[in-house]
Amino acid sequence: MIIVRLKGGMGNQMFQYALGIKLAEELNTAFKLDLSSLLDRSKGEFVYRNYDLSIFKVNDSLLMGEGFLKTIYKPKIPRITKMVRQYINKGKIFIKEKYFHFEPDLILNPTDNAIYEGWFQSPKYFEGVEDKIRKEFQFKSSILASSQPLLNKIKNTNAICLNVRRTDFLKVDTLNTTDKNYFFRAAKYIAEKIENPVFYIFSDDVEWCRKNIVMNYPVEVIGHEHKGHKFGNYMQLMIACKHFIIPNSSYAWWAVWLNGQDEKIVVAPKKWFNDSEINTTDLVPQDWVRL
Repeated sequence: MIIVRLKGGMGNQMFQYALGIKLAEELNTAFKLDLSSLLDRSKGEFVYRNYDLSIFKVNDSLLMGEGFLKTIYKPKIPRITKMVRQYINKGKIFIKEKYFHFEPDLILNPTDNAIYEGWFQSPKYFEGVEDKIRKEFQFKSSILASSQPLLNKIKNTNAICLNVRRTDFLKVDTLNTTDKNYFFRAAKYIAEKIENPVFYIFSDDVEWCRKNIVMNYPVEVIGHEHKGHKFGNYMQLMIACKHFIIPNSSYAWWAVWLNGQDEKIVVAPKKWFNDSEINTTDLVPQDWVRL
């Protein structure tokens, strides 16, 4: 058995889960998800996340139950976190991602009875098991009934998903790489290549988008009444679009990947991080346009 230690938001967790599927396939073994770091609330000033993969038809095989961890972590005592981590690590090999870009040795020489921790943000980590991943990343819930007219409209137009990420990214210099000029340039690029473009804007800051993303094309900002549980409904609407403009967001990355259409145009930022030492070569597919 192998263990994948989850961290980050939904998109991050999806990459980590995908690695788990690949490693389990290579080793012909089971894998479990470790939420001990994800649910730790004793880290001080930090953007905390929850377990988000429950919206998908994934194998929810958790090393320790989500409810149990939330209960014992509630006092926010670092000593308790340390004890939990020691218990989990005991007798296991610990393998931590060395750098952000793809490490072939992790796949070529997988290790059983090990805990894997990292971001693992490259499709190369799950090459060969894509069909299985698409099957497990099906949504448990159908599109909201109130969103059905919007979904029909998206399907019947030359829909471009334009995703804007702001709230948490504005607080982290390394992540704050896109501005409205990027989105305008990307919109112009796609609009010049397709007929009758319609832009559907999905964002964590819809009011900012309504005031600032104003273009000479049909535009509709999708409000959070369509977000659904853990923004799962939002992602389903994004996936239904025909073309994509995304920020440096793993959540948006997965919406593109799960779309599955070969003829789509995808625009992603040339600068994924404000840190030139982080190599993102293996993250963004070669057929995506970088602006």
